[in-house]
Formats: sequence, structure tokens, C-alpha cells
Amino acid sequence: MKRLSLILFMALLSISANIQAQTIFPAELTAPAEFNTGTVHISVLSHSERQMTTNFLFEQGSRNSWHYHPSATQVLMVLNGEAYYQEEGQSKQLLRKGDVVTTAPNVRHWNGATPWSAAECMTVTEIVKGEEHAVQLRKVTDEEFSSPIPGETMLVRLAEIEVYPEYLTEYLAAAAEIQLESLKTEPGVLCLFPTQMKEDSTQVRILEIYASQEAYQYHIQTAHFLKYKQGTLHMVKSLKLQDLSPLNRETMDMIFKRKN
Repeated sequence: MKRLSLILFMALLSISANIQAQTIFPAELTAPAEFNTGTVHISVLSHSERQMTTNFLFEQGSRNSWHYHPSATQVLMVLNGEAYYQEEGQSKQLLRKGDVVTTAPNVRHWNGATPWSAAECMTVTEIVKGEEHAVQLRKVTDEEFSSPIPGETMLVRLAEIEVYPEYLTEYLAAAAEIQLESLKTEPGVLCLFPTQMKEDSTQVRILEIYASQEAYQYHIQTAHFLKYKQGTLHMVKSLKLQDLSPLNRETMDMIFKRKN
């Protein structure tokens, strides 16, 4: 366990050269890699004897380590994007713009961006005389970061596609390419499973499962999706998207865990 005083914390911050995302407040510094995974930009907006207000910009997929604030309450507000938050012994939460979380003193927790969205957050933390600002623990594991969120609504969809026979081979190659690229690079794409009807090979069905609506919106803006969409327009005779509702949402996580 490592204790990090406010003075040491600020000393370890380095100036960030390039910030691609637009932020409400300047994200002037980069939090130390020793206590963060990925790139986390930070600015201290105010600091008094009683409290400190800090703005964080978590780049996509980044997060801080498990930590707690001795004898101090912290309020976290999501200003933009989607964020994760988890307290020790509790399930991970998905936070969206406008969500507010209050962390009680001495509660071990972590927060960060989702795999498919950056997140801008503001924290207001009490300053307790004689106490460390934060006690840093271990880093958040990939398993913890990718753990399912109970009750979160997945987007499940069936794409019903009819392909012109003369383009079938070319289309199947494009479908296989986007499947592989999406599953390799997008954690929010849980399933992308192209199939063919046995009685008519030009009838293609693609089962799509996304972690959330936001994950789907991110997916359709990626370069590999746009390449697939624009490159196969002339190959597709008809397309129908069917949104599906799972009969039992609780079993969805069981299905993916069983495969693993």
C-alpha cells in the first residue's frame, strides 16, 4: 500500500502535450502512470484548507487505481462521456453525463472511462487536516475493468441481409473482415456473428450484441465499419434490422462466462 500526499501527487504530474478531446476545463497535466492505467489528464480547479476541486479527462479505456480518501468525503460528477465507478465489494456502475456519486470516507473505490468512450469528470474532495489526500492501492485489473454491469441494457439486433449472387463471395469476405476487426478492437462489441441460411446462401443473418447503445453508436463510426458499409452497398439487395429483446436478461452474462 502506498501513501500519496497532495504535495507528492502534484509533483508527480507532468505536462500533457496533446489533448485530442474537447474539455470544459483545461486538462493541463497527465496523472502518473504509477497510479493509473492508460492516459488520464487532470487539472486542479481550486484548492483550499477545506476542499479540493479537480477536473479529470479519462481517455477511452483509462482508469485510476483502487484508492481511498482517509476521513474525507468525495463527490464525483460526470460532465461528459461515459464512466465506470466501483466500490470495494460492490458491482461496477456505468455512469453517464449528469450522474453524481458520493463516496464516503475510507471507502476503497476506482473510476475511469469505458472502453468505448472518453469521460470527463469533476471531483470535490474534503481536505482533512493531518490526513493524506489519497491512499493509493493496487491497479485495477483487466478482469475487473471488463466485468459485466448488472442490469445494464445490452443492444441485441439481428441483421437480415440478402446479397446479390454475383457478389456473394466478395460480401462474405467483407463480413468476415469486419467481424474480426470489431471483436479485436472494440470491447463494446460483445458478439458479431455472420451466418448463412442453408437453403439459400444469399440470405445472410448477422447476430449483433453490443454492451450498450453508446457502444453501438461508437461502432458505426469506426473506420472499419464505414469501410464495410460503403464497400458493400452495391452488393446488398435488401437489409432489415430487427431489434431483439432477451427473454431473460440475467442469463446474458452467464452465456458469455460459459464460453470463456
